[in-house]
Amino acid sequence: MNVCPKCAVEAIPGAKFCHRCGDNIIERTKTCPACHGDNPLSSVFCHHCGFHFDGQKSTVYHPKYPIDYNQPDLTGQVKALFFASLRERVDQEHDILRYSEFVERFYQSKFKEVYEVRSAQISTDTATRYNRFGDAALPEIDRRLEHSFEGLLDYFIIQFCSDLHGFVLPEAILRHEQARPGKTDLKTMIADYLDFDHEQEMVYTNFVTMQSDYLANACKNYLFAQRREKVFFILDLSIKGNCKEGFAMTDKGLYWKMPFDKAKSIQYVDIESVKKEKEWILFNGEFFTANARLNLKMCKLMKKLKGWKEMEASNA
Repeated sequence: MNVCPKCAVEAIPGAKFCHRCGDNIIERTKTCPACHGDNPLSSVFCHHCGFHFDGQKSTVYHPKYPIDYNQPDLTGQVKALFFASLRERVDQEHDILRYSEFVERFYQSKFKEVYEVRSAQISTDTATRYNRFGDAALPEIDRRLEHSFEGLLDYFIIQFCSDLHGFVLPEAILRHEQARPGKTDLKTMIADYLDFDHEQEMVYTNFVTMQSDYLANACKNYLFAQRREKVFFILDLSIKGNCKEGFAMTDKGLYWKMPFDKAKSIQYVDIESVKKEKEWILFNGEFFTANARLNLKMCKLMKKLKGWKEMEASNA
């Protein structure tokens, strides 16, 4: 049955226009894939059989790490995915022009032996999980592969590639590979990642002894924390050393103000994207920069916190 989308009268079979109101019938209807009946374009459900049009949208999950599970051994595919992740890491955090040097270091260093053992474990776990749950396991497999690759890449780059990436990153970062939200001391983790003992910028962690006007400047210009937030530190980036620009981290979020820019903030639970450019970072598209080494460490830290958010979402 064909129904006029304007006045809802039953149209004469084959008619292009409604015999009551003259409205165009053919161009303003959509066909139900279940019963083939015509419906107004605005219909959410089919007027004839109740089919939910939005239900046509694909729910097929497209994995970030595609694997052919028909192969008896997945180690070769896992290795290819690991090197793709290495390339992405070098491109995002270091210098893509030196990627071949990172690959050469992989084969020349003892890390290759570590990787071979870990790769076999990852491949077995991945195959077992897919054989048990099928395509329903793909999101969890993606999460596990990403977590495993991130840990391996941190270990490889920090322990074996310091001369390639240009910075001596703190080994303390490696302590937090298995860190979990709610089970890790966030303040300690942030301190381990940022390693302020090796930075020249002025960092304040004791706000009782901090000069009162400096604290007031930070709170007035960018540190707009809520009453019960615990402030971990304030790092001064101002030219005059008065804390009018800089950044601070709390147990809930990051607050910052760059010179000649307005104040910005992001709650850890709201982190959607972390992208490192050559001389700055974009947190949810918002500009941030300190120095080159701090930028890299902040990038890694915020990615870790973004991973926590995704971990909590997957367990919800």
